[in-house]
Formats: sequence, structure tokens, C-alpha cells
Amino acid sequence: MKVCKFLAVAILLSLNSNQAKAQGKAFNLGEVIVTATKTEHTLGDVPTEAEVITKEEIKAKNIKTVQDALTYLTGIKINKNCGSWGDKGKIEMLGLDAKHTLILVDGQRILGGHAVAVDLQQIPIEAVERIEVVKGPASALYGSDAVGGVINVITKSAPEKPTFSASVSFGSRGMQIHEVNGGAKKDKFGCFLNYTYRESEGVHKITDQYRENMFQASFEYKFSPESKLTLKPSYSEHRMKDEGRKQERFSLNSIWEWTPDELSKLTLRGSWFNYKHWTTDKSSDWEDDSYETEINYSRLILDIHTVTGGYHYHKEEVDDKGKVYKADQTLHSFFIQDEIDFSPFIFVLGTRIDDHNRWGTEVNPKASLLYKVSEDFKLRASVGRAFRGPTLVKLYADGWRMGPYLVHANPDLKPEKSVGYQVGAEYKFSKKLLGKLSCFRNKLKDLISYRIEKHFWPWGAPKFPWDMYWENVNKAMTQGIELSLASQIKDNLTARLGYTFLDTEDKSTKKELTYKPKHKLTLEISWIIPGININVNLESEYIGRRYDSDYNRLGGYTIFNLSLTKDMGKNASIFARVDNIFGKKNISDEYDIDGTEFLGGVKIKF
Repeated sequence: MKVCKFLAVAILLSLNSNQAKAQGKAFNLGEVIVTATKTEHTLGDVPTEAEVITKEEIKAKNIKTVQDALTYLTGIKINKNCGSWGDKGKIEMLGLDAKHTLILVDGQRILGGHAVAVDLQQIPIEAVERIEVVKGPASALYGSDAVGGVINVITKSAPEKPTFSASVSFGSRGMQIHEVNGGAKKDKFGCFLNYTYRESEGVHKITDQYRENMFQASFEYKFSPESKLTLKPSYSEHRMKDEGRKQERFSLNSIWEWTPDELSKLTLRGSWFNYKHWTTDKSSDWEDDSYETEINYSRLILDIHTVTGGYHYHKEEVDDKGKVYKADQTLHSFFIQDEIDFSPFIFVLGTRIDDHNRWGTEVNPKASLLYKVSEDFKLRASVGRAFRGPTLVKLYADGWRMGPYLVHANPDLKPEKSVGYQVGAEYKFSKKLLGKLSCFRNKLKDLISYRIEKHFWPWGAPKFPWDMYWENVNKAMTQGIELSLASQIKDNLTARLGYTFLDTEDKSTKKELTYKPKHKLTLEISWIIPGININVNLESEYIGRRYDSDYNRLGGYTIFNLSLTKDMGKNASIFARVDNIFGKKNISDEYDIDGTEFLGGVKIKF
């Protein structure tokens, strides 16, 4: 009943779209996206299911983290409760686990703890130009981890005119966020710099209190109109008072782009990423390094073929003193893709070969189709194979304790594999109403799980430690439907509705996958109040029933958020957010949802 009421209100809002000329836009199919094919497309003409979140949207909603920017997309669930490490931003796509989503920043792979999943909160939101989201299997272009999709965060480059901005904000739970940005260009050189500081006491001050420092930069040099070199260094530090836990991330991403003519483009990228994680007692103490080199070349051939090919080298090295092991892995990858324009049909055929020094070779093809029935009506379909390689800790870290278990490595683990299907339609009912509908299905096998061997004394008491073994044993399926509507209701009023239906199954137990909501419903309303020019954003999210690890049914819940922004002259603005307006709490699998939260501040810019 809650879902029906929510849906009815949203549809009524969306259908009232026959109004005067709009000042803003509820949707923009002209946004450029490069992640889907490694070539430039407009969002309306990209052949796979994709989304783009712009810096303008982020600013209008007073969004302060990347995970919050992604929360209201269909097919996506943000996992904010990631244990005692303090990670707050891990993303699940199409009913798959966070480890099955590949996270990139400007095309560079970002590391998380033991390579399980990446914490999005490490990326400062003020450094974000746009966020590109590609749904469905993408290993044909990106290799390991791109099973459910790819999130590519594109950071800001040097602005054409000198800019400077600074903001301070304070909120409940001892939250403080301070940000400083600036950039300029002079002749052939340009730069952009960002520094962000964040601290919070969390829900429980003793265990949750943390502070973060983040630095992001972009330096570019234009050798000629056709050639440009960009260096993007970054640093982030996350400290928790509990256990003296600290995480540090350093990275350097260098990108050279050469466009010799209108038909071709060559990109050379080299990067390094370093991740350290330790506690005061050294029970956690490891360092992880990732090195990448990628060559990518695209060319238009015979006016209908855009051929893209390249080579990707990736090496990872781990030194884990807590688990007393060192290990490394090397991947050599080759990919090729052909975009064939037989308008109104566009076909994309591609494949990638990944050769690993331990578990062998993976070949992952993908085919996509875009059919432009008319300018307003488009159909999309795709099928592709994807995989995720086993992590170094599961391959090599042997004989370490995890609670009552003695964990045993398995160097014979195989990659997890998936075949994904998507079919979708996009229809523009009018200039002010856009609808999208898509269906997806993912079939997974060789999922890595664990087997426990329990030991007991002759009189029946447990004899610890019990043995824990990693194995390729599980199969699973996720499938569902995504629906979205975006409407310009009036000149100053827009609304967006998103609905996801999800059906999952663990093939070994014949039960649903845990913590995967059957229904997710979102509604966003943006209103610029005439006369006083206050930008008001109302957000609501309904999460339906799901099951915990003991297969207890968890009931659904609804969260409402409100944000306001008011310009105070040309160079200043004030803003405020109220999250969880009605104080929802005591949700067993959502630790961070614990009553109403407030955040307010001021921003200046020149």
C-alpha cells in the first residue's frame, strides 16, 4: 500500500507537464558520456543503459558525498553501513554486491580494503565535474569487477577563467565539512585544486568518530590544439578514534590525449594508486599498490565504423604484515570494439582478453543495439559476459585468524563469472516529459564463498579455531525492472520518479539473496520559489522488504530529505539540508539511519 500511494503521487506530478517554456531542465539527453564505449556519445544516443550526474545537479541538491549523488538512481542501492572501518559509500548495482561494481576516477581503478569494494566517500564532491554510470556487464571494455556496471567519476579540470570558492558547514552528530577550491589557466598551462576536510561523531561517538582530509588536483599542459597532457594527483586520509584506525590513499593519474585529425584519437594513460590501512595495535597493517598503463586508439572508418582498440597493463602488489603475506598479480589485456552506424540502427560489438599470471585467461564479449524508432522513441538491447578475479587475500593469505576461524587461502580459485542481459525503451512524451523502462537479468556462477569445518572436544564442547576455506561453489541470479519518469512541471518546478523491482535467487539455497530490497522507489522534486529565488529540493526513498543473513524478513521503510539554497548576492550563498525529516530509526540493517540529521553552511565564490 505504501508503494502504491507513493507511486500515485509521483505520477500525478509527472503528468502535469504541459506548461510554459522551462528555465531549468528535468533531463538533458545532450550530456556527453565516454565511459560506455570509450568514445564520446550524448546520453540520448549511447547504445547501453547509462546515466550522467552533473556538477549542477550536485550543487542544486547540496550533496556532500558521491554516494549521496548516486542514491536516487534506479537499479542502485548505496551500502552506507560497512563495518568498523568507517567506510560509508559502497554501491550495489542491479542486485549484485558492491564488489561487482567497478569504480573509476578519470578512468583509473580505485582500491578498497582487501580489494573487496571501494569507499566512494574518499572522493571529494567539490572536485567532481560529473559522474558517469554504465549499467550491466562491462568487462568487454574494462575487465575484472565490471559485472554489475561501472561508475566513472570525472574530476574537474582547469577552468577557462580564474575561480575560487570556499564553504563551511556544520551539522548534527558533530559534523563539519570545510572545502576550498580554485583554478586558472595561463597560456598553455592550467590547474585546479581542491581541499576538503570532514569530521563526524557518527551515531555512537566512542566507536564511530572520524575525520578525513582529502586533496585533489589537476594540472594540464597543452602542447598544441591537438595534444594535451593532464596530471591528476590525489590524497585522502581517514582516521577513526576507535582502535586508532587509519586509511591513506595516494594516487597519480597521467593522461595524454592526441587528436591528429577529426577522425581519430589516441589516449595514453599511466597511473599509480597506493592504499595503506592500519590500527594502533597493528592487527590490521597492510599496503596495496596498483600500477596501470593503458593505450586507447579510436578511428572512424568508411563513415559508419568507429573502431576502438587498446592494451591495458595492470599490476597489483600487497604487503600485509597483519596476515604475514606478500603477493602480487599481473594482467595483460587487449580489447577491440566496433560501433557500426546503420542508422536508425547502431550496433556495438566488442571483446576483451585478460591474461593473468595465476588464474589464466578470460575472454569477455559484448553486443549492444540502439534502434532509433524516431527522434523521441529509442530501443536498446545488450548481452555481455563479465567476470571478477579472486582477490590476493583469498589466493595467498593463509593461516590467519578471523574471530573463531583459522582462514585458509586457496591459490586454485577461479574468477567469478556472469552473463548479463538488458532490454530497454526510452520515450520522450513531450519536450518536458521523458520516460525510461528497462529489464535486466544476470546469471552468475563460480561465486567465491567459504566452507567451515567445525571441531569439537570428545565431550561435545567447541574446539577452536574452526577452519574456513575459500571455494568456488555458488550460483546466483538477479533480474528486475527499472522505470523512471522525469518531468518539467512548470518553469521552476521539476520532478523525477524512479522505481526498481528486483528478483534474486541463491541457486544453492533456492532463497533470495540477503539484504536485496524487492522494491525501491524514489521521488525528487526541485522547486525554485519565485521572487525570493530559494531553491528547494525534496527527496524521498522507499526501500522494500528484504531478508537478513538469518533469513529473517525485514520490513520496508521510507526516508524524506529536504535541502534549501539561497543566493546572497553574486558571490555568496547559504544552504541547509535536513535528512530523515521524520526521524526514522531502529532499522536493523541501516545503522546510520538513526533520527533526523541537519547540515547548514555558507559558500563564497569569486
